[in-house]
Amino acid sequence: MPAAEFEVIFVDDGSPDDTWQRLERIRQDHPNVRIERIENSGWPSRPRNVGLELARGEYVLFMDHDDELYPRGLEAGYAMASRAHADVLNGKETRTDQPKWALEVYQANIDNAIDRQDIHPLIPTNPHKLFRRDFLLEHGIRFSEGGRVLWEDVFFNLDVARHAQVISVLSDTPFYHWVRRGRTASSSYSENLAEYWRWVREIVVQTNVKLADPGLRDQWRLMLLHQYRSRILAPLGTTLFKAPPQEFALVRATVDDIIENLVPEELDAFLTPTQLGRAALVRAGRWDLLEKLVAIDAGPLGISTATSVEWVDGGLRIDAESRWRSSGDKPLAIRDDGGRIIRGLPADVSAALPDAASDMTAALASASTSFGIRARDTYVNWMIPSECEPRIEFTEGRPELVVSASGTLDPQTAVFGRPLDALSWDVTARNEFLGAINQRPLRTALPARCAIRTGRVYVAYKSNKGMLSLDVDQTNRSLTGSAPLDPVRAETSSTPSGHFWSRPRSYRIDLRIPFGAVATADDSVIDGMVHLDDLSAFGARIIARDRALWLESSVQAVPGRYRLRLAFQAREFDSGLDLEVDPRGKPTISRPGT
Repeated sequence: MPAAEFEVIFVDDGSPDDTWQRLERIRQDHPNVRIERIENSGWPSRPRNVGLELARGEYVLFMDHDDELYPRGLEAGYAMASRAHADVLNGKETRTDQPKWALEVYQANIDNAIDRQDIHPLIPTNPHKLFRRDFLLEHGIRFSEGGRVLWEDVFFNLDVARHAQVISVLSDTPFYHWVRRGRTASSSYSENLAEYWRWVREIVVQTNVKLADPGLRDQWRLMLLHQYRSRILAPLGTTLFKAPPQEFALVRATVDDIIENLVPEELDAFLTPTQLGRAALVRAGRWDLLEKLVAIDAGPLGISTATSVEWVDGGLRIDAESRWRSSGDKPLAIRDDGGRIIRGLPADVSAALPDAASDMTAALASASTSFGIRARDTYVNWMIPSECEPRIEFTEGRPELVVSASGTLDPQTAVFGRPLDALSWDVTARNEFLGAINQRPLRTALPARCAIRTGRVYVAYKSNKGMLSLDVDQTNRSLTGSAPLDPVRAETSSTPSGHFWSRPRSYRIDLRIPFGAVATADDSVIDGMVHLDDLSAFGARIIARDRALWLESSVQAVPGRYRLRLAFQAREFDSGLDLEVDPRGKPTISRPGT
């Protein structure tokens, strides 16, 4: 976006160092930069409110020190927001440390997601969105001031949800990157349990108050369910029961109050069996049984391994198998009960739970595995069309959840019909079961699979960490390193060139060397160069035809031995081969050491 079309406002929250002087220097070089200095407030709320008042643009976006915008983020976001007359635009976010981050939100571009039924349209509930400034001013929407306020952005977005008529979702263009490396302000939220639970309770209170209008019933349900699952039930794990007695008593009293008085029991119908089990025991006052339950439910994890990786009709076909385990690599606590799969729980725990919290049959049938592909440099993750089939296998008489999944990545249309950028990508497996989602790099032990399509090189290979990766246009993985040239099947010929009395005499050498392990190729030609040692350079081509791949070139050389070095797609590679020309001009291709 041209600098004349946006402004950047830096609000210095009373920094004690040379921040202000540095901002002044930045302003000198950037006409669209404005700066403001205020007394230290100790939290982002006051600076954001000041920036909102100073802003002159149609839309405002609140950024933190650990965030960055993607190229074209503002341009694409503003274009959609202005076209849809959006009060808010929720642009595709990524998070450095979580490949799964909010992918369920950004499945399609939606001009107005206000009536969305699967997830609240403002999730993630942070301020890294485009808000129409006049909309915020009209309704007096501001961040809560007064020092440290945990999740001040949630309270802000509750006010937004209360009044917004159009919430747009931008999914096909990366918009915002939450950079998580090391400690941030939000890392401190759980250090003080009293503070944490005080603000969790306030979020629930304000959700009930601000979304109380009958016309906002669906938004209320989705927002409160999000808080109920992630901030109330999820923290009731094994760590809580190891806390000092005084801290545990505080948490118990607060959670009892929240669930009994602020979260209607009707929402329990939307919980998974494991979530429902926790809620039911809290509602019954059976924290003694809850301690047993969470120890059994600890840390379910789906581990995925590729079973087949092949290029089929220009697409990368991936087959994988996912096996679910509990914490410590223990089997899931499930057992067969005459055709039903139920939770393997102690008798007293099982007796205290409703049947819906014990019967796992439906939950197991809905377990899923799908694939994504994540850029190693930018952390952007795109999902791959996938299908899966969960099943129960019995190992030594114990049932085990196994999910078979297949997906096909078309690198030319993978990004909402657009091709993948020339980057290194890691394939991820997204496993979902019982409300738990883990998305991790897909394990593989399979050999590299290469493809040439419309003049582009794709190398699917096992990374140094044993995970399936895809290199586009030889970003850091060369074709010759993954599908080595085969000197045994090389075709060569030579013709004397120059004057016959020249010594040493020069020869024109025609080279045609096949690549050894190319999975697929279309009728493509990629132009490049061949270097003899680091000296002469000659035109060369990689020719793909009939599922085979050849390097072709004509070079000129006097008798001697030369290393063949390649330059394709603006990168240079060692071919691993030597060219030897004998005194009579006969050429030989060999791989040293073999």
